[in-house]
Formats: sequence, structure tokens, C-alpha cells
Amino acid sequence: MPRATPGHPIVTSGYFELKDGARQPYRLYPAQGNVKEVVLALHGYTDSRDGWAILAGYLNPRGVEIYAPDLSSFGATKNRGIWPGTGVLVEEAREEAEQLRARYPHTPLYIMGESMGGAIGILLGASPNPPPVNGYVLSAPAVWGGPAMDPLYKATLRVADFFAPAKRLSGQSVHVKASDNKAALIAFGEDPLTIHAPRIDNIAGLVELMGQAQAACGHFDQKALFLYGGHDELIPKEAMRACWRSIPAQAPVTLAYYPPDYHLIPRDLERAVPSADMLAFLEGRGLPSDAPSQATVFLATGD
Repeated sequence: MPRATPGHPIVTSGYFELKDGARQPYRLYPAQGNVKEVVLALHGYTDSRDGWAILAGYLNPRGVEIYAPDLSSFGATKNRGIWPGTGVLVEEAREEAEQLRARYPHTPLYIMGESMGGAIGILLGASPNPPPVNGYVLSAPAVWGGPAMDPLYKATLRVADFFAPAKRLSGQSVHVKASDNKAALIAFGEDPLTIHAPRIDNIAGLVELMGQAQAACGHFDQKALFLYGGHDELIPKEAMRACWRSIPAQAPVTLAYYPPDYHLIPRDLERAVPSADMLAFLEGRGLPSDAPSQATVFLATGD
């Protein structure tokens, strides 16, 4: 299990006790003053509860309370490194949302997801029994799957998963710029909760989840804000465009495109504009930026 290191404490505010026997630790980022909105924050792949610290620094003073659990297989969960399956990730997040709704029966409650967490959010919102929340904020959801993913890559991963499920990949040969905020990337790398070398079968599980999320976009009909950055080097533009185009026309969804941003939008140096948009959405206001009109251009031209 991960251990705290000098300058990098492991902050555990409590645990979600779940029906499947899991005891998932969470970090509470408390609102300052009256709690106006509550957020269940689902982190990205190899990340943890700590991935929300920067955004919390903006939202907490404005009355937003954030519960950020370690998702199954990540952070300090008991099955760290062992992929639990898409169904477990979705159902555990659903139960966590239900527990927060019971804890805050009269406060607006939202699910916020980044990358893998965003894909889980899509699957929750598209399910026959979506959780009792007021809406979703999905930042660069991981929808790279199905026809949008290179068939050769999928086949290679499938073979690797079959023959070497416990082999670990360091990602050192992969040159993907997740953010232009070097300080945030360093903090992510030094965080003891971060997983640096996921197993191949774990990665295969993520690929399956992404494909399921891509397919679920066509059934997503909940109130939501989808965010995507023009410099995202992880989720291809064609994959995000395919998801957005398949969302039902009547769905109360706001699409927001940020040309300067990378994959980790809430941590980028250009995070001020999308952060303000997220707050406006949580508060039930229209987005103050031109990101929705930028999304229209993105869908029409791909630029």
C-alpha cells in the first residue's frame, strides 16, 4: 500500500462503506461558509483523490463541497492495481452518490468526472437507473473506444492481455503531454497514491470501459456539462466528436470546447475560464465564456 512521503501526506477524511464490501477512502475538500453545492468527484486513470486539489482551491471558497474517493483499483484501495471491471466502478460510484444524497437531501448534488471518471459519469447517466443527482460535469471524458480506436492497437492490447496479464507498463515510451502545468504534473508524479506502472490487464480494462462509454454517449440524456480541450493529446478529437454528435438532441447537455487547454483541464495553466464555467454550471447559471459556441465550431470543422 502507498505510504506518505515528506511533503506528500496522504489525506483521508473518511470512507464510503459499500454493499460489495469495499471500503473506499475519500478526501473531503470542504466548502468555506455555507454549502451551496456538493460534488462527488471521480478521478482519472492512475490518479487518486488528490487529483482535485487545484480545482477545489477555486470551488471551495465559493461554497462547493467536494468528496473525492479513490476509485476501485486506484489510490489506497485494497485492490490497488487490480482492475475491478467496469460494472464495479459504475455501481460503486452510484452507491457513493446515493450515500451523499442521503447525507445532503436538500443540497444540489453533482457528479464530476475527469477522463476515466468522466467515462464512468457517462455510463451512470446513460444507465436505466441513473443516480439521484442534479447533473454531471464531465471533463475530457475517456471515450476513446469502438470505431474511434485503431484496430491494430486494440488487437495488440488484447493479445498482451491474454499472454501477460500481470506485466506492467511504465509508459516511459509514451510521449503524451497531459497538461502545460509542469508543477501539477510533478505533483502528480510525486504523489504516493499515483500508480506509475499499471498492469496490462488493467489497461485492457480501461480500453473496454472507454469503448462502453463511447457507445453510451448515444443514450446519455441527463443535465450535463461536457468539457474538452483543443490540445488534448490523450482523447482524439474524432473520438470526442463522435461522442458529442451521438448525444440525443433533446438531452439537456452543454458542450464546451477550450482551444488552449490540454487533457487535464482543471489543472492547466489556462484553467481559469473552464473553472469559471464549471462553477456557473453548478450554480445553475449560463456559462460566462464562449466555450459553447467554440464547441459548435469544433463539431462543424474539427478545428
